[in-house]
Amino acid sequence: MEDMRKKEIRKLVVTALFTLTLAFSCMGPGDEVDCPVCDNKTELLAGAKCVPVDQVEECGPDGHSHGTECHCFSEQEPNTIGGKEYCLQQGCPGAGGDTDAHTGDGDAYTAEDLDVHACEHLGDTPEEVDAVATFEDFGDAHVDLEHLADITLPENAEGFVHFPGKETGEVAVYVSETGVIDAFLDGQGNAIGAHNQGENGDCPDDFREVWLVEVVNDTGSVKPQIIRFRDGSLNGVRVLILDAGHAHEE
Repeated sequence: MEDMRKKEIRKLVVTALFTLTLAFSCMGPGDEVDCPVCDNKTELLAGAKCVPVDQVEECGPDGHSHGTECHCFSEQEPNTIGGKEYCLQQGCPGAGGDTDAHTGDGDAYTAEDLDVHACEHLGDTPEEVDAVATFEDFGDAHVDLEHLADITLPENAEGFVHFPGKETGEVAVYVSETGVIDAFLDGQGNAIGAHNQGENGDCPDDFREVWLVEVVNDTGSVKPQIIRFRDGSLNGVRVLILDAGHAHEE
């Protein structure tokens, strides 16, 4: 009798393991995030859920205000809803249809791939950006992700530019000169985590410093992240900012 019970238990365990294995093997990347469809009238997609429009900041969730104007980070025009302007989010982070912007196949870069990709951007026509001399005006100096930028710095003063922090993760900031960056800040002026990785080994003469910056943003709306340049640094610097995910983690 005892042997029969043991056999039955073994059969149940084997069946359960087979069922679990089959279930996991059928899951694809798109099963990780179920991206809802929002009506974009009374609710907007923010992160991976529909949020009532009155709970979304104006110009959000995929942009922010520059004075009286909205700047959308997906190069779209703002949408007017209920007399206010909003930048609509395009898809959910991590959803199967939302592949990684760099590789196109949903896989994150390795650190080496990211450095190579940064060098490839050197063939782009850089955007001209004038850094502002006060933190309060950072909204007037914008650098987009994946866009090479030639930044003109103020004379005898600190300089500030900002870039979009779309969600919690890491960005790699490639800089043409050493010793020009003083700090990375959030929109309230608080310092955020940043680590100097040294030069880009694939094009060290063009990107002499690479900073890995920790973005913390779980709000579902894009938040500005600010670069503060040193007072008295060079007149200009070339910068490229890439979404790094967790590529540089050991």
